[in-house]
Amino acid sequence: MAVLPEHDHCKFCGDAVPFDQAYCSEKCYWEDQAGLRAKKKNNVLFAVFTVASVAVTAAVGVMLR
Repeated sequence: MAVLPEHDHCKFCGDAVPFDQAYCSEKCYWEDQAGLRAKKKNNVLFAVFTVASVAVTAAVGVMLR
């Protein structure tokens, strides 16, 4: 069985990288950053939608009393 040198894996694509690196290339870094921004945007939109839904439901409940 071959012994692999100590290494880590790229956060984006999973390729082997030295321990002191998080990404194997700048391309992987920027693509990962774009994905993180998209996830953050989706989380904010979900939170806004949820708060708006609760507010509308509460307003309708008050109006139907």
